[in-house]
Amino acid sequence: MDTSPSVKDIMTREVISVRPETSVLEAHELIAKHNFDGVPVVDHEKRLVGILTEYDLVSKGSAIHLPTFQLILQNLKVFRRDRQHFEHEIQSISSLTVKDVMNSDPLTLPEDATFEQAVMAFRNHHRVNPIPVIDRDRRVVGVVSRYDVLKLFGELKVATDSPGR
Repeated sequence: MDTSPSVKDIMTREVISVRPETSVLEAHELIAKHNFDGVPVVDHEKRLVGILTEYDLVSKGSAIHLPTFQLILQNLKVFRRDRQHFEHEIQSISSLTVKDVMNSDPLTLPEDATFEQAVMAFRNHHRVNPIPVIDRDRRVVGVVSRYDVLKLFGELKVATDSPGR
């Protein structure tokens, strides 16, 4: 009998997710509050439709969208004189939804994936974290992060340090 761990053994089952219509500002607050690298984006039936990561927030658009932030900083004097233009920029940022910036084709793992498949996914996709774990109907049943993988290594160390070995 194979006793090697599976993705089910290490994944987080209580998944915090967002909907496509969630505001980017609200999603950012959720990610920051929980210190996540990203969250799955699900429809009303909990089916995966995308993922929103810190990378998406920084590169595609949000309150911390770097190109927009750089533009505001470079033009701060102009914005002080032309407050209406500045307010327009802020309004366009705050009207963004998760659907506007999410990755709609995220890397996933099937619920029957092995631990080795999870490790390989992280090894081959450096920016990916977390990875949604889905069932046959694309419903999110968990997420696995690099931290979950590393936690298992910590448990192995504890097992090898136990007395009686």
